[in-house]
Amino acid sequence: MNNDEQIAYWNGDAGRKWAQRDALMSRMLAPVAEALMDHANIEDAKSALDVGCGGGSETLMLAARLEPHAEVLGVDVSAPLLEVARQELASLGDAGKGVNFVEADASCHDFGDQKFDLLFSRFGVMFFEDATEAFTHLRSAMQPRGRLAFACWQSLANNPWTALPLKAALSVLPSPPPPKPRSPGPFAFAESEYITSLLGDAGWNDIVVTPHTISMDWEDSGGFEATAREMVNTGPVGRFLADVDSITRDAVHAAAAEVLAPYFQNNSLSLPGAVWLVTANN
Repeated sequence: MNNDEQIAYWNGDAGRKWAQRDALMSRMLAPVAEALMDHANIEDAKSALDVGCGGGSETLMLAARLEPHAEVLGVDVSAPLLEVARQELASLGDAGKGVNFVEADASCHDFGDQKFDLLFSRFGVMFFEDATEAFTHLRSAMQPRGRLAFACWQSLANNPWTALPLKAALSVLPSPPPPKPRSPGPFAFAESEYITSLLGDAGWNDIVVTPHTISMDWEDSGGFEATAREMVNTGPVGRFLADVDSITRDAVHAAAAEVLAPYFQNNSLSLPGAVWLVTANN
């Protein structure tokens, strides 16, 4: 299995930009991690693996929810994001005892003799080149009856926070080739039936896929236009803007601002989102 494209992306300019915005993203996505923890009843776990841990915010949230002597390992391919995670962990001193981070591809990393009783992920498992093979490998790192709990995005159509800016961007930019269905990316697991099928093929049992709605709230970055630009640059549209000239980029920002204006209220840009909360057992 080869995840080189994703590894390059998350260690390049995009990974560094995500690291710079980690505090914003952590605050915005914290309710998703909390909802997943509540939904999965994870409090009795003693050894947890957080896949795609990014800047580590949900890893530390997870550790705070578990028993005092529980161990939590966060794994990610992104060196820039893991630097954020390690700095935050160091600032906690003894309060961060039991938490560690490793830079590795979770889909093939050798976790050695360590066996986890919880595999957790908030938006970190949709980027595997071969999802069935990855979840088969991860299951081998689990204890018998170990539990899986992850959150992933529903379809693009159910997530206006991405769909609206994308539609606006494509009114300016040439349309890219349509992505291959179920290819690695934020919406790879949009279909609940696909999630159930791939986890079953990977050997997981008791698979439950539950819909959950959220509000994607972008904090005021200096007025509506600045906030809209921040949202567009951070979301999936940002990939399209990496190599365009400033005139084209400004045109995309203007088109996006027009469709996003109705959603800016009380100094916040808020749009609906929809995720799947997925649980299963080894």
